[in-house]
Amino acid sequence: MTVEIEITATRNPNYVTFSTNHDFIPPGTGQTYPDAESAELNPLAKALFEIPGVESLWVLGNHVHVTKNEKIPWTRIQSRVIETLGRVINSG
Repeated sequence: MTVEIEITATRNPNYVTFSTNHDFIPPGTGQTYPDAESAELNPLAKALFEIPGVESLWVLGNHVHVTKNEKIPWTRIQSRVIETLGRVINSG
């Protein structure tokens, strides 16, 4: 499957939405992961929390909303998030 990922910035410089052409959970549903411990049972969320600087996640259908630590620039996180999303999509 060809993975398409669109990145949308928000007014909060530490919060970005990654939209894909793949549903991670059923459309219209959402799952919040405020920390790594809450993500233990979700392979996608667990993998994203392994990226240094990721602080919280919200998965909504085919969107993954990522909040990062304010001290770490997006340039250090963005490509790893994209790579992780692609890897999870292609593995399942």
